[in-house]
Amino acid sequence: MTEQYDSLGEKTKQVDMAMKYTRGDILKAKEMASGQYLDVMVVKGKFLVENKGVSGVFLAFFNYIQEYIANVTCIMSSKSSLYEKTRVFDDWKSLSRDLQAFKESSDIVDSQNFTYFLIDSFVGYDVFPDVQERNLDDLTRTVSEIIGKSFNAGTVKCQIELEPTSSLAMELAGVRIDIPGMEGQGIQEIVAEDERITMIESEAKFVIEGTAVLSPVKGKNVNDLISGDKIRVILTGKDMVSEKILRLLGAYDAEGARQPITGRIKAKVPFEKGGYILYALVAKGVLAKIFEEENVKLMIDQPQDDFAGKASELDNRIFYIIAVVVGLIIVCGIILFLLL
Repeated sequence: MTEQYDSLGEKTKQVDMAMKYTRGDILKAKEMASGQYLDVMVVKGKFLVENKGVSGVFLAFFNYIQEYIANVTCIMSSKSSLYEKTRVFDDWKSLSRDLQAFKESSDIVDSQNFTYFLIDSFVGYDVFPDVQERNLDDLTRTVSEIIGKSFNAGTVKCQIELEPTSSLAMELAGVRIDIPGMEGQGIQEIVAEDERITMIESEAKFVIEGTAVLSPVKGKNVNDLISGDKIRVILTGKDMVSEKILRLLGAYDAEGARQPITGRIKAKVPFEKGGYILYALVAKGVLAKIFEEENVKLMIDQPQDDFAGKASELDNRIFYIIAVVVGLIIVCGIILFLLL
């Protein structure tokens, strides 16, 4: 039960994971978490080199947005069984599981050097345009040529298929991802950012999923929010902590839909590519974690006492104005009476 309380909403956790693949772009991370932003094309291939008695299967993951090879996994057999049994039209996750199972076969041969050759050849032949354009025919010819050169064989049977996916889906499936350029200052900034997030969340008893209510006209720009500001928050998680808070506050309408509640800004963590993670205190020891873009306006919670005070002040001003007008009318009437 405690684990359920402590866990973030699944989508929020996935947005967290996706941030490193979108270079800190929150909007793209949200799209990736919802399956709308696919940055990887999987090249699923099988081949048979008959005169060498070798067959093989490979999965090559191309990040065609940022143009790098995220992963290449390959196995080879001293028999033709891999080529005969494998269906490249199966989804890549099923093929990945099959590859792991095939590794236990006694006829599997070392494929490490071939895998390195495959990666170098993908770069040398510059296959990214064909991957991006899904040019299956040209890509098949290129891969066949690469395999033929590797085995010094003139005739190679090769079949490939393409399937789009995302870096997040790869991570969730346990596929290792090699991201170039993640060293130096960039990685230091990411680590520092992660450390701050860890510190903020460690101070809370629970961290739950939430979204801010937008107010394009009268709201406060997210860039200008400071600690202590009160915003309107909708708790979106299905966890028991969120449900309990909503019940205690009566934040349901007649049809059972969730209504906004008040959240006080505890912290605001910016990202290099724009946007923020907002932490809003919604109950004692409970923080709502909110991903928000730059330059959007959020609804600020205005206490009823403030509204009442302003209304009372306005009523007093109206009373004084009316009194002055009535007084002027009386004075004008007296003056006219005296003149007549």
